[in-house]
Amino acid sequence: MEPLSLPETSVETLLPIFTGNLSLRWQDLFDIVLLSIIFYRILLLIRGTRTIPMLMGFVLLLALYLVSLIMNLEATQMLLDNLGQSLVLVLVVLFQTDIRNALAQIGIFTLFRENSQQKRDVVESILQACLVMSQQRIGALIVLEQEVGLKNFSDRGTQINATVSEPLLLSIFLPTSPLHDGAVIISNKGDLLAAQCILPVSMNSALSSSLGTRHRAAIGLTEETDAAVLIVSEERKEISLSFRGQLIRGKNEDIRKALLEVLAGNIPAAIQEKETKVSTRKARTETVEKILENPKTSAATNNSPIETS
Repeated sequence: MEPLSLPETSVETLLPIFTGNLSLRWQDLFDIVLLSIIFYRILLLIRGTRTIPMLMGFVLLLALYLVSLIMNLEATQMLLDNLGQSLVLVLVVLFQTDIRNALAQIGIFTLFRENSQQKRDVVESILQACLVMSQQRIGALIVLEQEVGLKNFSDRGTQINATVSEPLLLSIFLPTSPLHDGAVIISNKGDLLAAQCILPVSMNSALSSSLGTRHRAAIGLTEETDAAVLIVSEERKEISLSFRGQLIRGKNEDIRKALLEVLAGNIPAAIQEKETKVSTRKARTETVEKILENPKTSAATNNSPIETS
């Protein structure tokens, strides 16, 4: 058996790596980053499909081919060589459906940025379901995850892991459904993770006494996380949005605009106004408490030349 020898070109290519004389240009770094992004997006496209286990089979065949080269297994090498000659045809036949779907999704816009249209479609499905439930007096709590993960809450519920759709949400929150009690949690990728999730109830004493447990639970979660929560009230037949510990009520179109702003990373104007009022009210309360605690000091401060001027 002849010893395994590498071609001269391979030796010349690998020599700088072992001698430490490897030099990287900025073009090489850009090339690595670009290929990493492309492979990452391709893996996202094929994740959860039958392509993954089949690709693992091809990787095993490749490993077997390398073993046959190293150990000089002529019969195995000949068989794999013949298979490799028709590899492209085999790939097209086996993965024709996956290739067609991938080509339909891959593009310059979907490859390098988030698909905002897909996010809008998910929002429209959710809001349409909320509108139907409000008209039919069906209560609902729908949590939309953002940067802060909600695994602690979704793990305690009933796992679903399905694509969000209007029929799915309606079937979950029907009063006759065993999953209608509690909240559903939707991931930031648009998947419905779990139903029957229990949310922390807000203990804020400044909240209106007219708010029920469902609204207080939505506010409680948004006080602890950056999630946005849609609330459907069966009593008022209205849709509300909770974010940053505040509650937005109004027309359905206003709720839709506010939700899209939140998912785009912005703070709706209604939330900013409420936060300003809360901070002003809190500052006044603290001032009154200081005056009541130290009336003499407060009187002296009020009579100082600086204040009177």
